[in-house]
Amino acid sequence: MKKLSLVSLTLMLLYVSASTLFAQTDLDRLIDECPGLETYPQASVVHIFSRSSAMLDADGFEHAKAEQLIKILDERAKDVYGDQSIRFDADKDTVIIESARTRLPDGTWIDPEADAFTLTSAPEVQWASAYSQLKQQNISFPGLDVGAAIYLSYRIEPKPGVEAPKRLQAGGVHLFGGMNPYLEQAYTLDVYPPWQVQYELQNSDALPLPAMIEGGTRYQWKFENTEQLIMEPDMVSPERLLPRLLWTSFRNWEELGLFISEPFWESVDESDKAIEEYLKEVGLEFRGKPALMNTAFWNLINIRPVNLRLGSVGYEPNTANKVWANRYGHDLDKAVLFTALLGHYGLDVIPVLVQNSSAPFCELPVLEQFGHILLAVPLAGDTIWIELSDQYYPPSEIPYSATQGTGCMLTYGAPMLVPIAPLSHADRKSLTLLKAQLSEDGTLTGTASASPKADFAARARRIFKDQKAQEREIYFQRIASTFGQGTKVTDSGNSDPALLMKEFEVSFDFSCGEYAVIQDDLMLLERPRNPFSFALTGFYPSLPEVRYPIELPARGTTETVIEITLPANYKVAYLPAPLIVVNPYLQLTLIPKQEANKLTWTQTLEIIQDRVPVADYEALREAFQALALPKNSLTILERAKE
Repeated sequence: MKKLSLVSLTLMLLYVSASTLFAQTDLDRLIDECPGLETYPQASVVHIFSRSSAMLDADGFEHAKAEQLIKILDERAKDVYGDQSIRFDADKDTVIIESARTRLPDGTWIDPEADAFTLTSAPEVQWASAYSQLKQQNISFPGLDVGAAIYLSYRIEPKPGVEAPKRLQAGGVHLFGGMNPYLEQAYTLDVYPPWQVQYELQNSDALPLPAMIEGGTRYQWKFENTEQLIMEPDMVSPERLLPRLLWTSFRNWEELGLFISEPFWESVDESDKAIEEYLKEVGLEFRGKPALMNTAFWNLINIRPVNLRLGSVGYEPNTANKVWANRYGHDLDKAVLFTALLGHYGLDVIPVLVQNSSAPFCELPVLEQFGHILLAVPLAGDTIWIELSDQYYPPSEIPYSATQGTGCMLTYGAPMLVPIAPLSHADRKSLTLLKAQLSEDGTLTGTASASPKADFAARARRIFKDQKAQEREIYFQRIASTFGQGTKVTDSGNSDPALLMKEFEVSFDFSCGEYAVIQDDLMLLERPRNPFSFALTGFYPSLPEVRYPIELPARGTTETVIEITLPANYKVAYLPAPLIVVNPYLQLTLIPKQEANKLTWTQTLEIIQDRVPVADYEALREAFQALALPKNSLTILERAKE
């Protein structure tokens, strides 16, 4: 294997020289001229400049550098920006800090102490030695205060003596702008043969700036005064609003597929020990779907997940035997072991790269846009999708986040780009029942129960998993207080969160004094609210108007049925009319009904789409406001005349 050649060494020195030139910028002038809170009242910092670049050299190595100047505007920014971390692969790369300084508000420049520079493992892998190469170079900046500034310049270079990669692969995703203002932001990509790259810039029609470099090609994108995003509830992700650059060295999807598939199947093949030990442990021989589900559950429960984004430690997974020995693994490693074990049963597995986010998809073969992996198992004329990393879902129930965007199915031969179909609305549903008795003095006594499914059930399991008895008591008392202060919980219960294949159930009995308001011969009865937050969409358009499109919750249905038995000597004097709202984004119905001495409200909300444009926000807001109007939430009872 070749190491750094003279040509690449020369290119690297030129690369370093360019970085040094940047460091001669008149930093004081830029800081003094930088606008403050009078211009950006909702900002914590101003990024005076942020310059990032990558170089792909002739020997197959990738170099990176970054330089940034940040001015502190408020107190909270000191905690956010005071400690900076640079992540890197310690087996392949080394971090070189060129400059790290603080400029105090009075204009004095100070350097961090020697012990302000620390090298640690990334937090996600501190307990997972198999990924110990993932390191963080940490820098603690001194003297931070409002009006101070941070200057940081660093490079990530190939580790001295490291061999060039066997297969050329490089790519990236770079976002311009953010929740704080950027006065200048630039990204440069220098490419030397045999490298070739393709790129796409989303949410912008800007073209690379023209530039010439000897022996290679330079691409550069530069933005000035990028619009600052102002945080709003339920706004779409910044990836849908800001300029977003994606680039790749893969020429086509076939190359990407081979790059992932070859090491994946090599790791699957080293599985003799894993299969032998697994069969001893499970003790039973399965076939078909029972084999599939038993293996998936075993993997989900017994192989601890390591929360690393796909590619964080490279794309060459550990062997099935090593994953078995470790009993932990990130997505790719867990997929390797699962595939090997299913192979023993004669079942095929297709790895599927998924975005796991709502970011816009790039049609170019950009590997870095994928953040997760699912497994597709063809079985009896159907395809069963398996998720092995989220312990709050049964493995055959895919979280909604993993179904957003496009998947890359690594089939034999050419990969296939496919949509990942979410569960049906009938399967992604939550039902809440409240049955209660209203007494003559206005006390409401009854039972509230919920039967959540899919993502709703996962939210519930997160609440109750590992919950102590006192914590559980406090939880039920807190949610019961939505009926009114002083509500007493007389009994409660919930399913075992660990039993993933069993439908999750939760309920509590309550008594709420003075729930209804008595005025002479009238009793004012407010429709009770659903007390279970996990059984609701969690969405409410609270702002009068919005700047950005809205991201709706997972497509699905929430239904709340409230049944109240009235006091014998009261009759209904006023019952709200049915409320029905239908638009392209949701369907909302609230149907009140009286039968004999019982009142029933049935409220159903079905989310149909993922996003709502700004122009349609008002109609969405009006639909939810209608629920809270007194004419739709208040019922009037009248004492019967003797």
